[in-house]
Amino acid sequence: MLDHAEPLLNPATPWILVFGHPGHELRAYHLLERVRPAVFVLTDGSGSTAESRVHESVALLDQAGARAAARFGPLTDRAAYTALMAADAGPFLAELNWLVDTLVNDGPQVVLVDAAEGYNPVHDVCHWMGRAAVDRARQFGVDIQLFEVDLIAHPDARGDGLRLRLDDEAFDRKLKAASRYTALQAEAQAAFERFGQDAFRTEFLRRAGARTLPESWVPYYEQVGEERVRTGRYTSVLRYSVHVRPVIERLLESVRSVQYATDLRTPHQ
Repeated sequence: MLDHAEPLLNPATPWILVFGHPGHELRAYHLLERVRPAVFVLTDGSGSTAESRVHESVALLDQAGARAAARFGPLTDRAAYTALMAADAGPFLAELNWLVDTLVNDGPQVVLVDAAEGYNPVHDVCHWMGRAAVDRARQFGVDIQLFEVDLIAHPDARGDGLRLRLDDEAFDRKLKAASRYTALQAEAQAAFERFGQDAFRTEFLRRAGARTLPESWVPYYEQVGEERVRTGRYTSVLRYSVHVRPVIERLLESVRSVQYATDLRTPHQ
């Protein structure tokens, strides 16, 4: 736990959570209860099914005492994927600009974003969008703290940050919330089998320090895409260097004076 963490976890301290997909808030369910934040999600979580998950997340936020931000799932997953395949940063820049306006005008003091784990390109784009938004807001003199939450890695990973330990009652509420989220039942069960259900008693929010955008990298989602092309499921591969990195670079260029440096963690580390 960080020094002076309690003021950050006071409901009087305004937070905004910035996620790539609806459902990510389950990884920080007790945080929702503690700080009652606004929550922004980039896409509607429809994947390849065209069935939005937005309504399930809105219900979850309401149960936890949190609220959906004014923009909540503005892009379909198909639209986000199509933009990435075209290396088109336009839709993401539009949401970045809205987020900057929100940070400057509405006064959140803490931002939580998806970690960039190389598992899903939308998660990673959302991570860098959140970083760029915070850096731009800071250029206007706004004092904001930035944290990230892992979505694929162990929920109690190493690092400096806020570590919330759930008591039995809080953990029971979290498990019940997960059980009600019908669209994510398979993912939740897979996570429980991988790490053990009890691992999710901890919610770790890592302080997001300086980090470089890698020049070259073959993330997990690219490896999966190659395999699906081999099996005939996909006709082409979404590639980091050709499609995703140019979009992220456009987001970072909007910051202009900020230098991104140093530590890039290995995906899933």
